[in-house]
Amino acid sequence: MLARLIRRRWPLPVLAVLVLAAIVGVAVVAGGDDGEQLVIYNGRSHYGDEQVFLDFEEETGIEVVLRGGTAPELYERLRREGEDTPADVLVTTDLANLWRAEEEGLLQPTTSSTLEANVPAELHDPDGYWWAVSTRLRVPVVSTERVEPGAVTSYEDLGDPRFAGRTCLRTSNSEYNQSLVADMIAKRGPDATEELLRSWMANDPEIVGSDGEMLAVMAAGDCDVGLSNHYYLARALEEDPDFPVAPAWPDQDGAGAHANVSGAGVVRWSDQSEAATRLIEYLTSPPAQELIVARGEFAANPEVPPAEQIRDWADVETDPIDVEAAGPLLADAVALMLEVGWR
Repeated sequence: MLARLIRRRWPLPVLAVLVLAAIVGVAVVAGGDDGEQLVIYNGRSHYGDEQVFLDFEEETGIEVVLRGGTAPELYERLRREGEDTPADVLVTTDLANLWRAEEEGLLQPTTSSTLEANVPAELHDPDGYWWAVSTRLRVPVVSTERVEPGAVTSYEDLGDPRFAGRTCLRTSNSEYNQSLVADMIAKRGPDATEELLRSWMANDPEIVGSDGEMLAVMAAGDCDVGLSNHYYLARALEEDPDFPVAPAWPDQDGAGAHANVSGAGVVRWSDQSEAATRLIEYLTSPPAQELIVARGEFAANPEVPPAEQIRDWADVETDPIDVEAAGPLLADAVALMLEVGWR
């Protein structure tokens, strides 16, 4: 090609540009032929998991491209893009968006003996559409300065008149709250759940934007009882062992604390399903799990113990979300939350 360009006697500046373009073109083609690449829509982008993906790249030689956002944002993006999506794997911070993605036909089933060994049956879809990476408990939290130990032992206590004007809740837009209420509807029934939520609203809770903001409000003395994912409190206590908020594990003589999951699934249109499955296998392996749960979540892989700062919380009785029953009730949960006045 270069010989032909020279024989046509192009002006030197033009010839230089053409030669450079030819060289760059060769480099791009050569780069595209080298190795595999996975595009990850990662709802855990603000959880400090980037090192896990770097380790996967180093171990396998498969390049990983991370595209972050909240779990609802990435679900909507994947739904809009459909078959044109560049994504190979969807990683979310809650089960609601994985379930929605499965229902919309955005995921493909995958399994392997490694995945089956890494993740217990109750923490993955029976057909392999999603696999848990970690579990997180959504539980009452109390001020250690203004609430007596043992005063809160259930979700019902957030609606106890003793705490009128003293509670705080994250907005009803929170996917964590929506998953909790959907699971309550599935297990308690709609009438009992409505009664419970109305008791919460009767205490006129302060509505805040995030779990972190809630803990800050509680520490400042403006709220005595709240509802949070446990790892936010674990991180606050790791930074300050005297942080004046404690978990109040609910229903320890009954169903236990509501447990949601963060998980991953292979995108339906991915032509890299083998590499994508290999990535999920890695995320659920002990070395990766130790990094993922270092900041306070519980590992999906039972071989990996809780991080040292929450080792005392390892024996809490938990109530795993009933995905198949709760998933179809997410819309009902949102409607009920709005109906009772939960902003």
